[in-house]
Amino acid sequence: MKFEELQVSSEIELGKLTIKNRIVRSATHSMLGNLDGSISEDELKMFKDLAENEVGLIIAGQFFVSGEATAGPGSNELTHDRHIESASKIMELVKPFDTKVVAQLNHAGAHAYSQTPYGASEMDLGDGRKARSITIEEIKRVKSEFIDAALRAQKSGFHGIQLHAAHSYLLCEFLKPSINKRQDQYGGDSENRFRLIKEIIEGIQEACGDNYPIFIKIDTNDLQEQETYNDDLENMMSEFRSMGIEAVEFSGSEFSGKKFADHNYFLDRAIEISKDKGIKTIVVGGVRHFNDMEAILSAGMDMVSICRPFICEPDFITRLIKGQEKSSCVTCRKCPQAGRDRCILRVKK
Repeated sequence: MKFEELQVSSEIELGKLTIKNRIVRSATHSMLGNLDGSISEDELKMFKDLAENEVGLIIAGQFFVSGEATAGPGSNELTHDRHIESASKIMELVKPFDTKVVAQLNHAGAHAYSQTPYGASEMDLGDGRKARSITIEEIKRVKSEFIDAALRAQKSGFHGIQLHAAHSYLLCEFLKPSINKRQDQYGGDSENRFRLIKEIIEGIQEACGDNYPIFIKIDTNDLQEQETYNDDLENMMSEFRSMGIEAVEFSGSEFSGKKFADHNYFLDRAIEISKDKGIKTIVVGGVRHFNDMEAILSAGMDMVSICRPFICEPDFITRLIKGQEKSSCVTCRKCPQAGRDRCILRVKK
């Protein structure tokens, strides 16, 4: 079957955005950024490679909202107005290919590259460090940092933003009942644990306008308190719909244990969570070839999100169109060891 005959090749309307196909490049730490948080020339090449090889929507980033909240040296930031100019270069490069780009905004929380990190609650990090609990005053500052970063994303020309509320970063820490043990208005029941994200969304909508698209990425599971988190997800999906969130990207907590043989490993949970919720859905995890993509869309999801295969082969979709059977990625999880090549397979070549 030809690419143009597949569901994944079809155009989709996401609220205010028209996207040329259902293929999403999921945000990931590129390990290519400049030390001042700006976009490097290597990253610009990466974005151009993705855009000219049939990616309909790029979720760019992570863009961290605070210099003290990054995942490591070379992390991209939208913490200062000086970052606007370098971020806008992405948009100039992808424009000829009709690829849409949203900026993923994140705060690493307890997992920040810091000797004195803070998170939703106190946490033993297992490496001799402990994260302290963030104070109410710091929460107010973090909210402002997310809103300011969203404004910079808008000024950079990004088509929208995505809040990263998965993978145990700060917003995820507030959502997860197994992590958030606060006794104030940001902890306890589902409404309180959702409060920070709700206030950030409302703040961004006020600052950027109701028509500026907001996406969100969440985990489908909590490894310790799944039943409670299931109820939370029911409430969250209703909140996202009522607040006008453009689309929810589904990921999960246990992706690091997956192997190459595993496919579409968050799809079943995504189906359960999104059923009859009336909101657009994106699913990441274990997408290796067109059959995986078609299975996701046939299950009722709206878009297919891909990460590691694009690290291995930025032209992954073009390769499949030309007859390559599946991704060359073997899920070795050695991407960081490859340095600026990003993939061990490239280094070996």
